Amino acid sequence: MKSLVALIAGSLLTAQASAAPLSNEPKHIASQWYQAFARHDAKLLESILASSWVDIPSPPGTPHGPEAAKAAMTMLVGAFPDFDIKIDDVIQEGNKVVVRSTITGTQRQTFAGLPATGRSMKIQAVDIHEIENGKIVRTWHTEDWMTGLRQLGHLPR
Repeated sequence: MKSLVALIAGSLLTAQASAAPLSNEPKHIASQWYQAFARHDAKLLESILASSWVDIPSPPGTPHGPEAAKAAMTMLVGAFPDFDIKIDDVIQEGNKVVVRSTITGTQRQTFAGLPATGRSMKIQAVDIHEIENGKIVRTWHTEDWMTGLRQLGHLPR
Protein backbone atom coordinates (compact mmCIF):
# COMPACT_ATOMS: atom_id res chain seq x y z
CA MET A 1 0.00 0.00 0.00
CA LYS A 2 2.86 2.38 0.89
CA SER A 3 4.47 1.82 -2.50
CA LEU A 4 1.17 2.53 -4.29
CA VAL A 5 0.74 5.82 -2.35
CA ALA A 6 4.37 6.75 -3.08
CA LEU A 7 3.89 5.95 -6.77
CA ILE A 8 0.72 8.08 -7.00
CA ALA A 9 2.30 10.95 -5.04
CA GLY A 10 5.40 10.81 -7.23
CA SER A 11 3.29 10.85 -10.38
CA LEU A 12 1.31 13.87 -9.15
CA LEU A 13 4.48 15.78 -8.26
CA THR A 14 5.99 15.00 -11.66
CA ALA A 15 2.81 16.13 -13.44
CA GLN A 16 2.68 19.36 -11.41
CA ALA A 17 6.35 20.09 -12.07
CA SER A 18 5.96 19.58 -15.81
CA ALA A 19 2.84 21.80 -15.91
CA ALA A 20 4.52 24.70 -14.08
CA PRO A 21 6.29 27.18 -16.36
CA LEU A 22 10.05 27.17 -16.15
CA SER A 23 11.49 30.47 -14.99
CA ASN A 24 13.80 30.67 -18.01
CA GLU A 25 11.04 30.16 -20.60
CA PRO A 26 10.58 33.31 -22.71
CA LYS A 27 6.79 33.39 -22.08
CA HIS A 28 7.33 33.25 -18.33
CA ILE A 29 10.01 35.95 -18.40
CA ALA A 30 7.79 38.22 -20.52
CA SER A 31 4.80 37.63 -18.21
CA GLN A 32 6.88 38.94 -15.31
CA TRP A 33 7.04 42.33 -17.07
CA TYR A 34 3.25 42.61 -16.66
CA GLN A 35 3.35 41.31 -13.10
CA ALA A 36 5.94 43.97 -12.26
CA PHE A 37 3.85 46.81 -13.71
CA ALA A 38 0.57 45.47 -12.23
CA ARG A 39 2.17 45.19 -8.78
CA HIS A 40 4.17 48.42 -9.19
CA ASP A 41 7.23 46.26 -8.36
CA ALA A 42 10.41 47.95 -9.59
CA LYS A 43 12.63 45.22 -8.13
CA LEU A 44 10.90 42.51 -10.19
CA LEU A 45 11.18 44.70 -13.28
CA GLU A 46 14.88 45.20 -12.66
CA SER A 47 15.43 41.45 -12.21
CA ILE A 48 14.05 40.53 -15.66
CA LEU A 49 15.69 43.26 -17.78
CA ALA A 50 19.17 43.08 -19.25
CA SER A 51 21.42 45.95 -18.19
CA SER A 52 21.40 47.08 -21.84
CA TRP A 53 17.59 46.76 -22.27
CA VAL A 54 16.24 48.97 -25.07
CA ASP A 55 12.71 50.39 -25.24
CA ILE A 56 11.52 50.88 -28.83
CA PRO A 57 10.32 53.53 -29.42
CA SER A 58 11.68 55.47 -26.50
CA PRO A 59 11.46 59.21 -25.95
CA PRO A 60 14.51 61.17 -27.15
CA GLY A 61 17.29 61.25 -24.60
CA THR A 62 15.90 58.30 -22.61
CA PRO A 63 18.69 56.07 -21.30
CA HIS A 64 18.63 52.32 -21.88
CA GLY A 65 18.48 49.68 -19.18
CA PRO A 66 16.29 48.93 -16.18
CA GLU A 67 16.48 52.50 -14.87
CA ALA A 68 14.51 53.73 -17.90
CA ALA A 69 11.80 51.10 -17.33
CA LYS A 70 11.64 51.91 -13.63
CA ALA A 71 11.31 55.63 -14.45
CA ALA A 72 8.42 54.85 -16.82
CA MET A 73 6.75 52.78 -14.09
CA THR A 74 7.20 55.59 -11.56
CA MET A 75 5.70 58.12 -13.99
CA LEU A 76 2.70 55.90 -14.83
CA VAL A 77 1.95 54.92 -11.23
CA GLY A 78 2.37 58.56 -10.16
CA ALA A 79 -0.22 59.73 -12.68
CA PHE A 80 -2.44 56.63 -12.34
CA PRO A 81 -2.10 55.28 -8.76
CA ASP A 82 -4.47 52.42 -9.62
CA PHE A 83 -2.49 51.59 -12.80
CA ASP A 84 -3.06 47.98 -13.82
CA ILE A 85 -2.18 45.83 -16.79
CA LYS A 86 -3.59 42.44 -17.68
CA ILE A 87 -2.37 39.98 -20.30
CA ASP A 88 -4.99 39.10 -22.93
CA ASP A 89 -2.92 37.02 -25.39
CA VAL A 90 0.63 35.65 -25.59
CA ILE A 91 2.35 34.31 -28.70
CA GLN A 92 5.93 33.05 -28.74
CA GLU A 93 8.15 32.55 -31.76
CA GLY A 94 11.68 31.55 -30.83
CA ASN A 95 13.09 34.06 -28.36
CA LYS A 96 10.43 36.71 -29.09
CA VAL A 97 7.18 36.95 -27.15
CA VAL A 98 4.23 39.02 -28.38
CA VAL A 99 1.75 40.13 -25.73
CA ARG A 100 -1.59 41.87 -26.18
CA SER A 101 -2.68 43.49 -22.95
CA THR A 102 -5.25 45.81 -21.43
CA ILE A 103 -4.11 48.83 -19.40
CA THR A 104 -6.44 50.58 -16.96
CA GLY A 105 -6.06 53.50 -14.59
CA THR A 106 -7.58 56.67 -13.20
CA GLN A 107 -5.64 59.88 -13.81
CA ARG A 108 -5.00 61.50 -10.40
CA GLN A 109 -1.88 63.52 -11.30
CA THR A 110 -0.36 65.22 -14.34
CA PHE A 111 0.36 62.84 -17.23
CA ALA A 112 2.46 63.86 -20.25
CA GLY A 113 1.99 67.48 -19.21
CA LEU A 114 -1.80 67.10 -19.08
CA PRO A 115 -3.63 67.97 -15.84
CA ALA A 116 -5.37 65.30 -13.79
CA THR A 117 -9.01 64.75 -14.70
CA GLY A 118 -10.01 62.07 -12.21
CA ARG A 119 -11.33 60.07 -15.17
CA SER A 120 -10.48 56.46 -15.96
CA MET A 121 -9.13 54.87 -19.09
CA LYS A 122 -9.00 51.38 -20.54
CA ILE A 123 -6.67 50.88 -23.51
CA GLN A 124 -5.05 48.09 -25.49
CA ALA A 125 -1.31 47.57 -25.89
CA VAL A 126 0.86 45.21 -27.94
CA ASP A 127 4.46 44.49 -26.99
CA ILE A 128 7.17 42.32 -28.48
CA HIS A 129 9.79 41.25 -25.95
CA GLU A 130 13.08 39.77 -27.13
CA ILE A 131 14.65 37.42 -24.58
CA GLU A 132 18.33 36.48 -24.38
CA ASN A 133 20.04 34.57 -21.57
CA GLY A 134 16.93 34.73 -19.39
CA LYS A 135 16.53 38.53 -19.64
CA ILE A 136 14.46 40.90 -21.76
CA VAL A 137 16.92 42.74 -24.02
CA ARG A 138 14.49 44.70 -26.21
CA THR A 139 10.84 45.68 -26.03
CA TRP A 140 8.91 47.07 -28.98
CA HIS A 141 5.60 48.53 -27.84
CA THR A 142 2.45 50.19 -29.09
CA GLU A 143 -0.27 51.55 -26.80
CA ASP A 144 -3.59 53.05 -27.84
CA TRP A 145 -3.01 56.40 -26.13
CA MET A 146 -5.40 58.20 -28.52
CA THR A 147 -8.29 56.23 -27.01
CA GLY A 148 -6.87 56.76 -23.53
CA LEU A 149 -6.57 60.53 -23.96
CA ARG A 150 -10.18 60.66 -25.23
CA GLN A 151 -11.39 58.63 -22.24
CA LEU A 152 -9.44 60.91 -19.88
CA GLY A 153 -11.06 63.98 -21.44
CA HIS A 154 -7.91 65.41 -23.06
CA LEU A 155 -9.15 64.90 -26.65
CA PRO A 156 -12.62 65.32 -28.14
CA ARG A 157 -14.64 62.15 -28.51
